[in-house]
Amino acid sequence: MAEKPATTKVYTANSSDSIDCAVCLQQCVYPTVLPCGHVFCYLCIKGLGRTTKTCAMCRKEFSPDLLENPTLLHPIDSSSEPAFDDGHQWFYEGRNGGWWQYESRISEEIENTFKTGGKRLEITICGELYVIDLDNNHQFQKNNPVRRRRIQRSSIKDTQKKGVAGIK
Repeated sequence: MAEKPATTKVYTANSSDSIDCAVCLQQCVYPTVLPCGHVFCYLCIKGLGRTTKTCAMCRKEFSPDLLENPTLLHPIDSSSEPAFDDGHQWFYEGRNGGWWQYESRISEEIENTFKTGGKRLEITICGELYVIDLDNNHQFQKNNPVRRRRIQRSSIKDTQKKGVAGIK
């Protein structure tokens, strides 16, 4: 086994680990390790990968390929992602078809808006401000309302999903 550089922090997949993300300042959702050893939420790294392609802590560059094959601290089984009490969950349509499940924090925000009769939600995803339009079942970046993706609330059992939040 190759020895890791001294600056790389070694993490173990311990379910009691609680790591805060230095980008969103919340507990990490799908904690992902960059080659430099720093850990962030997968969606926060995805946002960095679209803009600076550097670590938010040490500014070391990372390859955008990391977004396709992230190094997750805790492996996820996307087939066991939780549903709401009625067995449904929120999904967004992928660029090449198929449905991606929203990550849990975003899905909960959408569900709360839905249950209280809200029509719109503004939320940060990957460092960009998005509008979730529940009347028309689509999402778009607030600064680019022309490019839209369909969204749906559907049964986890009945939806052929590609993964969760861009993680296959």
